[in-house]
Amino acid sequence: MKNALLAFMALTLFIACGPSNESKIDYSQITFTLDTVIVDSKDEILFLIGDLMIADLSADNQYLYYLNPMGLTLEIVDLNQLEFVKRVSYEEEGPNGLGRFPMQFQVLSDERIFIGSFTHRGIFDLEGVKLKNLNFKMDELGGDDMPPDYIEKSLMTDPRDQYKLFSVLNVWGEGLSIFGLIDTQKKTFQDLPIPEFDYLGEFRMIFSDGGNPRAILGEQMGLTESNNKIIVSNNIGSDLYVLDLDTEVLNHKPMDHHSIPSRKSNKMPPIVESLEEFHAHNRKLGEDINFTSPVWDEENQVYYRFAYFMKNKEVEGKPQSDGAEVFLIVLDKDFRLISETPLASYTKIPNHHFVKDGKIWIFENMEDEMAFIRLSIMALITDIKIYDF
Repeated sequence: MKNALLAFMALTLFIACGPSNESKIDYSQITFTLDTVIVDSKDEILFLIGDLMIADLSADNQYLYYLNPMGLTLEIVDLNQLEFVKRVSYEEEGPNGLGRFPMQFQVLSDERIFIGSFTHRGIFDLEGVKLKNLNFKMDELGGDDMPPDYIEKSLMTDPRDQYKLFSVLNVWGEGLSIFGLIDTQKKTFQDLPIPEFDYLGEFRMIFSDGGNPRAILGEQMGLTESNNKIIVSNNIGSDLYVLDLDTEVLNHKPMDHHSIPSRKSNKMPPIVESLEEFHAHNRKLGEDINFTSPVWDEENQVYYRFAYFMKNKEVEGKPQSDGAEVFLIVLDKDFRLISETPLASYTKIPNHHFVKDGKIWIFENMEDEMAFIRLSIMALITDIKIYDF
């Protein structure tokens, strides 16, 4: 990887006399470089199906943990050494059971992980042992009312109390998304309203075959924890909800974009009865704007998220994926928009990604080998000369 050159620009502000210098990073003018690293699998066949959809980092960003929901195994990679470390096997049933096809996953401190399926939730160690049972049934929870026809989208533990789970639910019949806090000990649900996300109901569609639902298309919801905040995001719009765990205040954060739309515009019919029509709407939706969840860069004290438009081409009369037009969005620590920049050198749909050592690491399957494309961001460093009285 070639070392990138930082651009320097001097800006003089004449306020008074008596100079002092400060440095400020200007993300309105940024450039990018890319390099690729490959993980040494140690002659193991790593689970790369699903593009690391169920994955998380250790608190120090050294280890990548990712789950095989079909084989019920956890694989661990050392990102400093770029090598496979070990594989841990878990059970489906019994006192240490994960249930079938677990999809909820979060790395905690002290080599513990939260894993959840539709039937089992718990905190486990790296030997396959369940340390805490976090099971619950939504229809048995007290507290705020909960509609019956919900679909569970995301779960993550509350860093203040791991017996509590933040949850995102879809209520399909009412077109609603619900964000709340589940106390697995008291068996209660606390609704944390997110009314500005009600537009998501306009982007849901069912393929009905003779009156029988066969496929469902809807939004993707994300829960992220950083800086003692819980961030609720979705792929349809760029706005966010942010829960400050210190103040317990939930705020809506709209985005005022300049070169990209802030929300999809291709709304869909609620029901279609043709599989071809279902796929056509799905492609059209993907060709509209898409947003990823924000990821925190501790080194530079900013959030990054991708926005992208999928591209398709026709091959022998059939549509085929043809990459994407990708933008990088930079937000400050208060979720104010700093920049939105096209990535001419990266034209793929961004897979699972995270920030390590000030770089964005994007997973890439290279001939069944685990690899990462690393995006280095060079922002303009401005020397500000201030004159004091």
